[in-house]
Amino acid sequence: MINLLLLSQALIHGNCALFIDTISVAFDIEVKGFKQRSVEKPANEVVVKGPHEAFVENIRVNTSLLRRIVNCEDLVIENIEVGEVTETKCAICYLADITNDDLVAEIKYRINNLSIDSLLSSGQLEQLISDTNSLNVPQVLATERPDKSASYLLNGRVVVLVNGSPYALIMPAVLNDFLSSPDDKNEKPLFANFLKFIRGLATFLTLLLPGLYIAITSFHQELLPTELLFSILASRENVPFPSFVEIFLLEISFELIREAGLRVPSPLGPTIGIVGALVLGQAAVSAGVVSPILVIVVAITGISSFAIPDYSFGLHIRITRFVFIFLGYLCGFLGIALGLFVYLSMMAGTTSFGVPYMTGVSPFEKIKGNTYLLPPIWKREYRATFLRSKKEKKQDNISMKWRN
Repeated sequence: MINLLLLSQALIHGNCALFIDTISVAFDIEVKGFKQRSVEKPANEVVVKGPHEAFVENIRVNTSLLRRIVNCEDLVIENIEVGEVTETKCAICYLADITNDDLVAEIKYRINNLSIDSLLSSGQLEQLISDTNSLNVPQVLATERPDKSASYLLNGRVVVLVNGSPYALIMPAVLNDFLSSPDDKNEKPLFANFLKFIRGLATFLTLLLPGLYIAITSFHQELLPTELLFSILASRENVPFPSFVEIFLLEISFELIREAGLRVPSPLGPTIGIVGALVLGQAAVSAGVVSPILVIVVAITGISSFAIPDYSFGLHIRITRFVFIFLGYLCGFLGIALGLFVYLSMMAGTTSFGVPYMTGVSPFEKIKGNTYLLPPIWKREYRATFLRSKKEKKQDNISMKWRN
């Protein structure tokens, strides 16, 4: 029998219905065509050593990019429509012989139980299916690179694609994932681990450097060498504002410059940054509004924030640093220590689809496949244990058999 409801929905979506005399079924044929963006380089994720391909807005092109990399019959792509009005197509991708069934079931349950009129982007879906947390840390990894998505698929994660969005959502995601780059696995362990150390240092500086400066200059001057202390006091002699107001103004100004550089047309973006950083900073120092040493602190903090690979996690760190600036001004090192204790405790209590957010970092113990620093490629035998994948190992103990 012909299902008229399904047939009418297919016609609304632009498909063609084929009826044949004496046959009680109709054929739903997809014949619609439309303009679409071709596969290009990633716009927001720089590729050093890896494929120069990025997802586009067409979900079928995106699934084909994934399937071309993961050329395996166990790759499952399940289509789900979200939104009562838009009926946006979403694709849940996973490897049936590797990915934990409970993880797949949880993600499908959350997506299937969304009662909304419209879904227009993967960013909206990320907010709708993420666990609630007080810190607002990102719990889903978003990427526009098919090679990165395929790598996580092969390790037992789930990738969700949304029609109309050039970003894939990877679940679950832990802290290590937001400080890692897919190019790390294409480099030798010494180089990759050095870059990971730099990113960890950049995260620390972005989060705590302004607060530590305020705490030291306001409460703990004895920690500074005498010459440096005299230099800081001399530079602040003509500044009319306290350190807290001074650094707050500079940090807000830096965020304004960053946002302006993103929103103006591309050819003008570098110009805005140069004018804001050099001209405005030099003018502020010459006018005696801010001290030179504080300009250096804010500049180091801003540069460090650019070294964080994930934009969402970097934004979270940039916002949280204002809390530590206030705590450093209020109580010095004591306020920063208490704030850091509360911050890390709340982060340790956060989960991403049932997985502790700090897995691989805390507790400090050797866990298979979960370490922050990369071992040599011939020692990467195990998948992350927190994923509870069906296949624990992804290569033999002796993978380079040519050496035997």
